[in-house]
Amino acid sequence: MMSDHGIYSRERLLIPISNPEILLGSTCYIEMDYNARREVAVFYPEGRPSGKAESLTSAAAAERRSRRILESVKRSLHTDDGTAAYYLSVTEGDPRAAMMEYSEDLRWEQQQTGH
Repeated sequence: MMSDHGIYSRERLLIPISNPEILLGSTCYIEMDYNARREVAVFYPEGRPSGKAESLTSAAAAERRSRRILESVKRSLHTDDGTAAYYLSVTEGDPRAAMMEYSEDLRWEQQQTGH
């Protein structure tokens, strides 16, 4: 971490524990770390995750995933946010289906104009 921003811009920090005995009598939760793409054991100093923070974290993670998918589709289609969002919406968020739908629409449009 180079600055406070590095800490505050993260949902959580993974900190190695040098003395595992501090975890005795505590409960660890197994959670999916979507950034590391693996399951991790999570220790909450308060004893358990709070529902509010958990739902906010889940919502924030879902929003980031949606944005990444939108950006990926936008780059692949060489189009704007609105067009990419439209094709994702009509394909229920499936990026491959969105790109196929876009290609089919382009083909149809080219057939109509005779190109």
